[in-house]
Amino acid sequence: MFKKTAFCSLLLAALAVPALAGGDDVEPGLGDPADGPPFFGEVVDLKSRKTLVDALVRAEFGKGQVILTRTDPEGRFRFGAFGRTVDPNSINFTCGMKGYKAVDLIRTPGPRDESPIELKCLLEPE
Repeated sequence: MFKKTAFCSLLLAALAVPALAGGDDVEPGLGDPADGPPFFGEVVDLKSRKTLVDALVRAEFGKGQVILTRTDPEGRFRFGAFGRTVDPNSINFTCGMKGYKAVDLIRTPGPRDESPIELKCLLEPE
């Protein structure tokens, strides 16, 4: 696990550089298939079944590389492709929001290797 100060530094860096904070320029299903599949999804309150706005979504891959993003006003997020050299199954996604705890993350792959991969993060109130 990493220290809280390291997490805060990563969060500030991601928020300061929007291109690294979520790949907003990549729509699910678009992009170069040679770069690997993009990821998209939503963060849901398990109790109310409503999506959560401004939840933090973290992707960790490679040797400690991290990309952060937040959910949009509809509770959705997306990441562009991580590159063909990154195994999509090796990417560790986590979601969080103040006042909630993570319950589950459901990963639904597309029909082909380069198809977008859907993620659903389930959180519940603490």
